[in-house]
Amino acid sequence: MYNHEIIAEYKDVLSRPKFEFPSKAIASILNKIQMSGMASYRVPSSEVFPDPKDVVFYEVAMSKDDAYLVTGNIRHFPKNTIVVTPSEMLEILQREGIL
Repeated sequence: MYNHEIIAEYKDVLSRPKFEFPSKAIASILNKIQMSGMASYRVPSSEVFPDPKDVVFYEVAMSKDDAYLVTGNIRHFPKNTIVVTPSEMLEILQREGIL
């Protein structure tokens, strides 16, 4: 799931000089996310986040009952069953027979 703020954040991060990604590749990735993903909205949260830029990811994930927020920075988010690490997400997908 995504919204316009998440797409803008991805564009900003992927465009950083340290990554040296070609602009065409960035545009292609963002287009793929928008074509394959699900546009959603924010569900306001009163949680406190170390990085204010993380709030949108959490609030968009909260907009759908069966959604997960997959992150390598799990400690930056509230303890919530929707916030999982990549390995936890793989376990969930295997348990549900998706993988």
